[in-house]
Amino acid sequence: MADNRPTTAALRTTQAVMAIEYIQKHPLATLVVVFTIIRLLIANLINLGNDEVYYFTYAVLPDWNHFDHPPLVGILIRIFTFNLHCNPEVFVRMPGIVGAAVNTWLIARCGLLIKNRNTGLIAAVLYNTSVYTCILSGIFILPDSVQLSLWLAALHAMLRCIKATSPADIRRHLLLTGLWIGLATMSKVHGVFLWAGFAGFIISDRRGLLKSPYLYVSIAITALLASPILFWNFSNDFITWRFHSERVTIGDSGINIKSFLRTTIGQLLYANPFQVIIFILTGKAIARGLTVADAASVALLYWCSLPIIACTTLVSLFRDTLPHWSGPGFLALMLTGAAWIDKFSFPDFNNLPKRLLNGSAGLILVVFTIGPVLIRCYPGTMSPKPFPNTGAGDATLDVTGWDQLLPAFEMLRDQDIAAGKMKRDAPMVVHKWFPGSHIYYHVAYPLGMRTVGVGRLDDLHHFAWLNRRYGQVPAGSDAWYITPSNNFSDPAEQFAGDFERFEKSGTITQRRNGQVARYWFVYRLKNARRNLGRSPIKGLAARP
Repeated sequence: MADNRPTTAALRTTQAVMAIEYIQKHPLATLVVVFTIIRLLIANLINLGNDEVYYFTYAVLPDWNHFDHPPLVGILIRIFTFNLHCNPEVFVRMPGIVGAAVNTWLIARCGLLIKNRNTGLIAAVLYNTSVYTCILSGIFILPDSVQLSLWLAALHAMLRCIKATSPADIRRHLLLTGLWIGLATMSKVHGVFLWAGFAGFIISDRRGLLKSPYLYVSIAITALLASPILFWNFSNDFITWRFHSERVTIGDSGINIKSFLRTTIGQLLYANPFQVIIFILTGKAIARGLTVADAASVALLYWCSLPIIACTTLVSLFRDTLPHWSGPGFLALMLTGAAWIDKFSFPDFNNLPKRLLNGSAGLILVVFTIGPVLIRCYPGTMSPKPFPNTGAGDATLDVTGWDQLLPAFEMLRDQDIAAGKMKRDAPMVVHKWFPGSHIYYHVAYPLGMRTVGVGRLDDLHHFAWLNRRYGQVPAGSDAWYITPSNNFSDPAEQFAGDFERFEKSGTITQRRNGQVARYWFVYRLKNARRNLGRSPIKGLAARP
């Protein structure tokens, strides 16, 4: 009797066909799933970076605002780590990973609003092939990781508002705009650029909205949501304003070409150079009169993109800036770029847009592949610095090898406690937020050790507020201090006059692919001369 059961090969063929059909019918869902899996894998492969471990301290001590940024990033870390009961890297990073998946859908919805479904899909591809949105804010946990979802939600509400025909819809989306901008500002104060952009659009294109009381209610909603930033600063001598104003205020030191080039080139690289070409070609086409989408949507998107990019670039001429500050501004450019690309029909796709999209995707895949391999497998260190500064300048060490520190330090600590050289309740001392945040997250927090910040406020940042939780190093007591060779700081110099003597407990070696990458030097700081560990004070400490 003939066996009519399908063969294994036939089953595999059927499954492959079904998978292809699903991808063709649900390309956006496929995009979300594939990139989420990639992000989860990478998040598990590399340690938290310098900023990420610092934002973990926000979650440990939530507040209405923090020294550097508003509180939402810390709140979400606390939520996704189940109230800090599950703290591996992937859980700390989960707000960014989940946010990137949500943002892929959100930007596709915005693309559908301004033109059609295909524009939305192209915008989603651009979102997932930008270094800033896909990796920096899509894998790592930063204030930007949280803000991007709220920024896109605000863009979506604005687009719905200007396209709405019924008064009820206009009012509803005006109020939603205020809500999302308020929450975006509570992630990072850059959110106020959204109101600047929307106001510019309203004045130039929708002056009728100026008569709507709902516009001002919307602004009031934003102000109410962001008010904790102001109230916290009232109680802390406007420390956030004073810190950031020093970073961005134009001084009298003249033009800083180095900063300008670093920021400009950084913005291009973060945005993905292939996408930058798309944005330029889109702007050129629009300037020549080509209609890529309805004029109002294009105008709104440019109002919500160019100001923050121009501001970041302008400030970089006079002050050191970070290129990712302008990152949210590129979201609107992705949408206009997607609308321009959609002018070229599929599959008879113009060669240039196709090459640019392929180049954008290819670059991000190269970064996905080479980055983790280099970080995890490079033998030793890329730094030429000799001992005791082994690894100095090797940026890959910021995100790898820290898991080797805890068990080795715990062994040294137990030996010193057993020998009577240290007490079990001796705290860890840090003098600066970096690398102090690494020592805190990777060593002190999992061991339940008090961590005390001893130093200047503009070095300690949030660690000065953590001292409210952990107290001080009492006069006459001892403390631990760990300094990595790639950021070496001699405790005898750093804490001169603070302790009676400094004893080296041991040296911990980090190896990567069998070769020495870095050392950690562990010290016993003996007999504090006075109570050490400042609580927040008014004003930034004077700079030398």
